[in-house]
Amino acid sequence: MSRMVLMGGVALAASFVMGATAIGAAQQPKPIPNFMFTGSGWLGQGGTNFIQPKSGPGPIKNDPKFPYVGNNDTPGNQSTERVGDANDPILQPWAAEVVRQHNDLVHKGRRSFVAQARCWPGGGPAQLLFPAEPIFFIQRPQEVHIIWQRDHHVRRVMMNVPHAANLKPSWFGESVGHYEGDTLVVDTIGIDERTWVDGFGTPHTKELHVVERFRLIEGGAVLEATVHVEDPGAFTAPWTGVQRFRQYEAAVRQMQVQGIAQLASAPEGPLQELICADNPSSFFDNQDAKPIPQARVPDF
Repeated sequence: MSRMVLMGGVALAASFVMGATAIGAAQQPKPIPNFMFTGSGWLGQGGTNFIQPKSGPGPIKNDPKFPYVGNNDTPGNQSTERVGDANDPILQPWAAEVVRQHNDLVHKGRRSFVAQARCWPGGGPAQLLFPAEPIFFIQRPQEVHIIWQRDHHVRRVMMNVPHAANLKPSWFGESVGHYEGDTLVVDTIGIDERTWVDGFGTPHTKELHVVERFRLIEGGAVLEATVHVEDPGAFTAPWTGVQRFRQYEAAVRQMQVQGIAQLASAPEGPLQELICADNPSSFFDNQDAKPIPQARVPDF
């Protein structure tokens, strides 16, 4: 009898240990994501428009009457300009009119203004939609840097701190962040009103509030950014969009563009020094191109 009691006690204790181990494993926090582990950057794969969310309001889309064809969408086809759907119910009336005015310029044969193509910062969140060149991350405990190869634009995300009390608007706004398990959450306000939220010229007000959630998917081969936008002055409801990035060198190998493999194998490494203002001239002499930005007074 005593032997049976002892064996029963051992079995019970073992079950408690196994149960505790299972609970501990289930509660084990997910590791902080490492967006630098590739030794390379990330190349945008969602095109120049945000991917629509699986449910709920999303960003405005291309006007279905004027399909958009990008430079790399279909080899051999003539690319077109972006024409946003100004009738999207997500837009406040004044914002819809701004998109409509932009569309009218395109219909008259004018070139669509793409901020980065004329050396202007893309702002937030539109900067995520620049697909031509990679972005890079530098992760430190107190600060995360997001760097674009074009003009080496830098977003600085201060970690685990509140927003400043007296905020001065800037091109990328003020970003503060924290990790939620395997996701980097970035909260941004104070974005300059001269920027757009997408590639259609959709405006915003000074109340723009953007929350981005960066995480690795597909075994780390893809970086996904889910963007939540709130601005009651410009939109009738908050909306969500998605952008995805592939590891730069892997993405370049999939592109059918002559000579583009050189971009991923330059002697100095994948991050090249590409300064937009090296060539301030417009390639379209018959167009009124947006001027190259100039700093007439110092920012300090």
